[in-house]
Amino acid sequence: MKAIRDRLTDDRNLGTLVAFFLGVVLLAFSLGAAAQYEDYDGSESCIDCHEENYQSWSASGHPYKLMKGEEARHRPIPLPLGYVWDDISYVIGGYKWKSRYMDQDGYIITVTGEDKDVPGVNQYNYLTGTWTDYNAGVVEKPYDCGRCHTTGWIADEDAATDGDLSDNQDNKPGIHGTFFTGGVHCEECHGPGANFTTGMQLDPSAEACGRCHYRTAAPGAEENVIPASGGFVRHHEQYNEFLASPHSDALTCVSCHNPHKRGEYSIKDTAQCGVSCHASKMESYSKTSMYDYGVTCEDCHMPFASKSAVALGPHQGDVMTHIYYINTDAAANMFTEDGAFVALDEDGKAAVTLDFACQRCHETATLEELAKFAKDFHEEDKTLEDVGLTAGLTGTWWNSARSGEGFLLQFGDAGGLTVFASFYTYAPDGSQVWLVAQSTSIDGITANVTVFITSGRMWGDAFDPADGETVEWGTGTFTFADCDSGSITLTPNATYAALGFTELSYDITRDDFPVASGVGCPTFVNNAN
Repeated sequence: MKAIRDRLTDDRNLGTLVAFFLGVVLLAFSLGAAAQYEDYDGSESCIDCHEENYQSWSASGHPYKLMKGEEARHRPIPLPLGYVWDDISYVIGGYKWKSRYMDQDGYIITVTGEDKDVPGVNQYNYLTGTWTDYNAGVVEKPYDCGRCHTTGWIADEDAATDGDLSDNQDNKPGIHGTFFTGGVHCEECHGPGANFTTGMQLDPSAEACGRCHYRTAAPGAEENVIPASGGFVRHHEQYNEFLASPHSDALTCVSCHNPHKRGEYSIKDTAQCGVSCHASKMESYSKTSMYDYGVTCEDCHMPFASKSAVALGPHQGDVMTHIYYINTDAAANMFTEDGAFVALDEDGKAAVTLDFACQRCHETATLEELAKFAKDFHEEDKTLEDVGLTAGLTGTWWNSARSGEGFLLQFGDAGGLTVFASFYTYAPDGSQVWLVAQSTSIDGITANVTVFITSGRMWGDAFDPADGETVEWGTGTFTFADCDSGSITLTPNATYAALGFTELSYDITRDDFPVASGVGCPTFVNNAN
């Protein structure tokens, strides 16, 4: 019995000793951390003077880049299979796109399942409500992303080998660095609160945002290299894209964004593209059917060509690009041959291709067809030369100097473009007649037609198709420079020339825009209601 009592006493002493040393280590860590971050006051200290900015920031994604488990459990964040909240030290993300999870040692969880034997299924995607793999099955995947996920991050480059846990947040070996608080808080951008007595520390340059909204392609890589993967730009690359865009010489991020607000609501003025910088392009765009349908500048120039969590379609990621320029060549490839980067021209500039800018909405249109419409799209004097005749030309056409005479034109796409025309006009003797025309061929912006004349049928109950006749009257052409103006030429054959009909040629304009409901000009077949 005495031996047992002595053993118990020794165990208690050993436990006490271990607890003592652990307490010393934690105290040392706490004192060291306190010393490192003694100039930081926390975002709550900003409320009294900057309440509006604080409230906007609180609703943005920045504070939620990294959350402690005890905080995250109160948000609508699911857990990977096989885990409970007591297993989770931190949640990475969990705001809009995705969330990943860290265990109580600070390592990113890469194995899930009821028995924790399933590699992956460890990233939750909020836009689709699905789980996908992130570094599936990797053993002791460290968290070293604090530079852009935390406030006051100090990396421990030797964390994996030096065994000194004082340089690991919360003394957790999986976190390769320390920080003042998780998430991007006020002091990460404005500097520690203790410095505010000498003025707010703020760098309004694009480079300041680019510290985090930037992906390094490789050591020593040029700044505007844009990494890609799986047919999309990789996420966190707004600055890479900005540098390779036409805006890099004149604008900064805060020219367009209020950095305190969540991304989709941070644009200072959604109309400023067409007011401040691109007035002529907006003027021409305002005359198109796309403008009438509510399509905005960013819908085409900032398509979802980047992917953070999951792709939402073959040409739709979940993050808008900041490349802006659109390459209207149907054969253009947005990415390098190996798909690892966005292709750049000789000036280091990138371009969005038509599959992202146009085909995401115009799903049934070919790239060749889209290229015809997109080329010189914003030019005031753009004609239909690139596009050709389209169903959007359907409508009533006339020459105002010839009131009482005009054309009803119908453009159809079934089995190839055809044109049918009805011409209400007058015979040489002054009686009213109808000429009708059917296209025989389409040559660019010109429809060649055969013209017929009808006669002999009676009104009302006396109508009998067999009583009348439709005979060939002559030939003609309809030519359209743009969606609202064109010209006609009609030439009678010898029979009707002998009856006093002469060649007729004049300009016509559209009287209504358009007759066909839901069809604009220029148009695609799949635009029609």
